[in-house]
Amino acid sequence: MIASAPAAPGTRVVAAALVAAFLVAGCSGDDGSRGPEGQPGPPGPGTTSEAASLSFAIDAITIASPPVVDFTLVNEDGVRFTGLASGQIRFTLAKLVPGANGAPGAWQSYINVTESPDVGPGTAIVFQATSESNGTLVNNLDGTYTYTFASDVTNITSPLAVPYDPTLTHRLGVQISGGDLPVTNATYDWRPSDGATSGITARDIAQTASCNECHGKLALHGGGRLEVALCVTCHNPGTTDANSGNTVDLKVMIHKIHRGENLPSVEAGGEYAIWGFRDTKHDYSEVVHPQDIRNCAKCHDGGDAATPQGNNWQDVPSIEACGSCHETVNFATGENHGADEFVAQNGECTICHSSGGFVGSVADSHGLPAMLRAEAAKHAFNVISVTNTAPGQFPVITYEVTDPTSANARYDVIADPVWSNGSLSLTIAWSSADYHNTGNGSSTTPASPVTLNGRAASTGNNAAPTANPDGTFTVTSLRAIDAGATGSGSIGMYGRAAADFDGDGALGDRVPVKSIVEFFPITDSGAVARRDIVDIAKCNKCHDQLTLHGSARTDEPQMCVICHNADNTDIGRRGGVMGVDGLFERTVDFKVMVHAIHGADKRETPYVVYGFGGSVHDFSQVEFPGILNNCNTCHVDDSFEVPLASTALATTTGSNVIADHADDMNTTPTAAVCSSCHDGGLAQTHMEQNGASFVMVGDPGSYNETCAVCHGPGRLADLAEVHAVTP
Repeated sequence: MIASAPAAPGTRVVAAALVAAFLVAGCSGDDGSRGPEGQPGPPGPGTTSEAASLSFAIDAITIASPPVVDFTLVNEDGVRFTGLASGQIRFTLAKLVPGANGAPGAWQSYINVTESPDVGPGTAIVFQATSESNGTLVNNLDGTYTYTFASDVTNITSPLAVPYDPTLTHRLGVQISGGDLPVTNATYDWRPSDGATSGITARDIAQTASCNECHGKLALHGGGRLEVALCVTCHNPGTTDANSGNTVDLKVMIHKIHRGENLPSVEAGGEYAIWGFRDTKHDYSEVVHPQDIRNCAKCHDGGDAATPQGNNWQDVPSIEACGSCHETVNFATGENHGADEFVAQNGECTICHSSGGFVGSVADSHGLPAMLRAEAAKHAFNVISVTNTAPGQFPVITYEVTDPTSANARYDVIADPVWSNGSLSLTIAWSSADYHNTGNGSSTTPASPVTLNGRAASTGNNAAPTANPDGTFTVTSLRAIDAGATGSGSIGMYGRAAADFDGDGALGDRVPVKSIVEFFPITDSGAVARRDIVDIAKCNKCHDQLTLHGSARTDEPQMCVICHNADNTDIGRRGGVMGVDGLFERTVDFKVMVHAIHGADKRETPYVVYGFGGSVHDFSQVEFPGILNNCNTCHVDDSFEVPLASTALATTTGSNVIADHADDMNTTPTAAVCSSCHDGGLAQTHMEQNGASFVMVGDPGSYNETCAVCHGPGRLADLAEVHAVTP
């Protein structure tokens, strides 16, 4: 008997069968014709049809006529996966057309179709890149597969002629989805002429990880496309949406989507829309980018090994990429392209837009976010001491502003122009268990902290600060800690420096400086800090530098909650007049406001807040770009779980007498959080049936929210499970 050795990894089962048949025929002397193929046998050892995730690996790829791809699938345990069926895998194939005369290169798909306009303003039949799944898939039942394309990429003449050039870099794109399969994307770059995968021309300018810092998990076209490297194999030049007439070339479409409502064409009354599957309209005219649109490095990082061409935005600018935001420029006629109306074509941009060029580099003109960060790094707040903090006492605060980039040299915050043209404030708040600031001495803002001017006298709250010989400053509050205050309090220090970024000779540009918060004891034996709920680093994945209120409150959530506490509303900003939302006041409690803003698309009613000067802020059009139900997008240490901290206060929703908290109508704490997104009547009834109140006045002792019975960790409807929270 002749024993067969186990097949080596990647060996095809059909090949082993042919060898065995040959050996048997040789022993018997039978040279007759081969009989029909038998039925495939069961999967061999070390294989599975179960997978929570899949990894795709190329074994071989050849292009002689229709491309033939040999590949292997393994699951999350490294076990070969045998469960892929025809129709569950799709392929794209594109070549990288090199740039010429200074213009950037671009991907061009071999597989294209035509689309006719059915709806919308489009009038022309256009080309669209696409994928294919109608080739032949062979499952070798050992975790290896062979796919033969239906498209002969060596001879593509219709509907769009795409010459095959094996000397160029090619990209194979893969999408696995359907049934119970985990959605999987993969790409493979190589040069067909010699099979090389390294040392070849590349174009990697953005990576999915950068997108997912804000989006959580990109999942488009029905959830099957997850990776930017796959997107560009179809979203390349020449690919157009027939219904709108707009190109869907990624470098144009993505910039336009992110600029959204600030596109000149949209501001002029137009719209930016793309029609997708089954003529579904996607209108991006109300998209608001959550940070400065000029921060190109947020998505394009040339210093990242995964995106070696990430600096193309500044090194190889193009009419298509730049014109996607700068819509009013007509590069062919020169209209709105400088005083001389310069006519330009790709490859000529860096004549002017370069370091030392006529108008400076692209990095300079788009560099304000980086300049702000760099300038802000020259300023740091520090509270050195806080004394006289017992109930009824007048706090004395010693503080400084230093330059960490210059051996922490102290600024003269009164005389130095970068601060005399800026602003500097300190707040005193209590209690850190959950701020309410009762007894702050104000009849108009009874829940707000006591605010001191760190540079000058402030009417009613402090005399002018004293300059100390060592360069520090001391200010004394003219408002006492409330006689009934207990626990611990906090000092918040915030403000903005001044700079000249526009070169006009005046320090008129604002520099957001990171706010700080320090804690002090009132009746506690030592200072007790407020609980941490969110991480500013998580906020800044979308916002980059979270700065509000005239760039004076920056990058510190602990600063925000001092004012945005459970007792505070916008009643003072509304001036006693009913607002556009039909209310006389709206809570600005942080635990409600932030959820209501980010969850606007989930809410049934608009969330409207009145701000400085009676300005109206309607957040009803906000669409969260990430995964809304993933609480850990912002929260730390499962701080979203119920029950909430026992010190969490009920949220004020209405008042009769602004200075008297005793008559306030409140919503119990957990219901206040949950109803900020789930604001419908059915949800409210559910909460009330489980101990919540939306009309609580006075003593909350009669209310006992029982949310944790079902929604607590490990319970029947654990909040983390219901919200599908991921780390």
